[in-house]
Amino acid sequence: MKTPLRTLLASALLCAPVLTTAAPALTPEQSLDQYARVLIEDDAAAARTLNDALRSDPDSEDALTLPPGAVAKALAEPLMAVQASIGVTPDAAATEEMFAKVLKASACRATGSTIEDNEYVDGQKIATVDFSCKVVDLDSVRPLFIASITSDDPAARRRFIDAYTQALKSGARRTVKGSQKMYSGAEQAYWFTGSFDQLISPVLEALAPFEQWSEDAQAASAPKVTGVPSCDLLLQQHRSCVAKIAPDQISGVDAMAEELKAKAQVQSADEMTQECKALRPIAQMMWTDECA
Repeated sequence: MKTPLRTLLASALLCAPVLTTAAPALTPEQSLDQYARVLIEDDAAAARTLNDALRSDPDSEDALTLPPGAVAKALAEPLMAVQASIGVTPDAAATEEMFAKVLKASACRATGSTIEDNEYVDGQKIATVDFSCKVVDLDSVRPLFIASITSDDPAARRRFIDAYTQALKSGARRTVKGSQKMYSGAEQAYWFTGSFDQLISPVLEALAPFEQWSEDAQAASAPKVTGVPSCDLLLQQHRSCVAKIAPDQISGVDAMAEELKAKAQVQSADEMTQECKALRPIAQMMWTDECA
């Protein structure tokens, strides 16, 4: 059960403007809050407020046109696919409504920002806006998910689906944090960014953590080099591939392992996970079909 997070983000952000001309001016924190309300919580009032700020002149069209319920629909689709695979007829409307409620309750809000000079553009600034979100804690259903992907028994999938939907509806919550860089226009009259991945990803990955859980399950048998599942799995897969296609370059894998091991001594598990996520596509550029 893999939620197409990147596809979702791409489709959402195609509709999102890249700058906010302020009328009245919005601070970096206020701009981020409005985007969170619109993109994640489907807040129509926030869309109106944000569009007022986004218009470059009174006659311009609305700049933000994300279809209502787009994020909830994207999250609902993979769940309904799993339901269909065990003979359950999905209720699209009810499933999308469930995710819409969960997204609305996420309440991603700015918690502060730091502003510094933009060294590349005279007179302009860069704001790093910190934010936090309240997301459903799905740790209790993780074992059921692992059981569902390691067994052909439809009952295992049904147990996972039941527990997952129950957790979404009434489960405990936890806080996830992140930061989003935003850039000022002239005289800080508006703030813009080219992508809101950093804002949306923490919520989507919290509600649909299945890709990460699958990786962690695979990593259970990987040699413990860093102690971080994502990193250890990447090292195991990269070593196996290089041993097949370029054994003379194994020393490069060893160096990579030593570097990640050293970083794991001073960085948090979350920081290491993010670093290895970014490193994976770089390593995969070297992999061939022999590595599959």
